[in-house]
Amino acid sequence: MSSDDEVVRYNDLSAAGQDVFDQALRADGIATVNQSPPDFDYPDDTMDYTYVEKNGTIYTIGTGSNPCRICAFVEPLGIVAGVAGAILLLSGVYRLISRESDAT
Repeated sequence: MSSDDEVVRYNDLSAAGQDVFDQALRADGIATVNQSPPDFDYPDDTMDYTYVEKNGTIYTIGTGSNPCRICAFVEPLGIVAGVAGAILLLSGVYRLISRESDAT
């Protein structure tokens, strides 16, 4: 932190900004949120740092965003496809075994 860096007082953060700050503090520094409070910047491929003073201590808040917004939809679809594939595979194996037992 240089002398040119602005320090934001905790009480000047919005309620959502305070909530994210408190979540990160309770979680030893890492909080993942879906709603991004306007108190911080969220660059896609770098980190942005905000300095927040609370109770006489200055904390560095590093924020960024996941540039892959579609990933939030792809991951669940991958899980569903995997489960569907497993069901189809088991169904096929069951049919194969059933045909072999019927043939004898």
